Amino acid sequence: MKDLQDSFRDGAGYSYHIKVKKGTISGYTLNAGSPERIEMAAKMLNDSTLISANRGLLIYNGKYGETPITLFCTGMGPGSAEIVYTEILTNIDYKKYKRPVTIRVGTAGSWSPLVKPGDIVAETGIVRNEGTSSKIAPLEWPARTDILTNIIIAEAANKMGLTDKIWFGPGITKDTLYADEEPEYRSAVPWQVEAKQKSYDSMGALSTSMESAPMALITEMYNRVLNSHGIRISFSSLLLVVSPYYAQEKNVQFQVTEEDEIIALKLGLESLNRKKQIDTAIEQGKKLDFDSYGMLKLLYERLTY
Repeated sequence: MKDLQDSFRDGAGYSYHIKVKKGTISGYTLNAGSPERIEMAAKMLNDSTLISANRGLLIYNGKYGETPITLFCTGMGPGSAEIVYTEILTNIDYKKYKRPVTIRVGTAGSWSPLVKPGDIVAETGIVRNEGTSSKIAPLEWPARTDILTNIIIAEAANKMGLTDKIWFGPGITKDTLYADEEPEYRSAVPWQVEAKQKSYDSMGALSTSMESAPMALITEMYNRVLNSHGIRISFSSLLLVVSPYYAQEKNVQFQVTEEDEIIALKLGLESLNRKKQIDTAIEQGKKLDFDSYGMLKLLYERLTY
């Protein structure tokens, strides 16, 4: 697209870090930080093909039902997510996809006594406790996920029987792990870290992870360009909780099972498939059955903010 700023490319036309060319990325993408989780998701697709593994940043194309899916790995942290997601967006086939969507399926720690290991947090907004996103937008600008995609996620979660497993509310993006988890041992300014932590707790944060904030802001910024072409991209985030409420336990042991990861990935893929069905129905002017009561009941009970 002429006025969409391109990413760095090598002489053969491949984006420098993820090694794919323009037009090779689907409009329906699922992301994880972990390459192992991307490999797990690839087994859930039909005809999945590995199209890049540069720097361990795995990218697969395949189908889930009738929906063409691209899976991609960002690696750890907001800085890596900013690089990979930018290059993903510049390689989507925008001639074919007018409503691209990315759902991140990551892991997180609990930031609320409500949220237990094995639960899933669908972020509605994101606390920007990291430095990368401040280079994309000023701190006064909120990092948000997509309302429509979250509604679709709620419908899919209800159909999958995840009513007692999913929460909708604010998450935290951080750019360190040990300094945040153990400030008394890992930081020279533990009182600053702990004061922020208590404020996020007081305001109702549900989880803490490392990649969402810059991805949400990049999405909004790119939409300012793409909207003039009749294109709207969206981003939402599903976080599998792998550690207990931060204020209750020290020396935390991560608690995650393969079954939990499969459930979170399936929820992401089912939501992308449903988004494709809705996109097609609206484009063709057709009605589509939608379990509005089940979705609303789930949000009524599990939406915290």
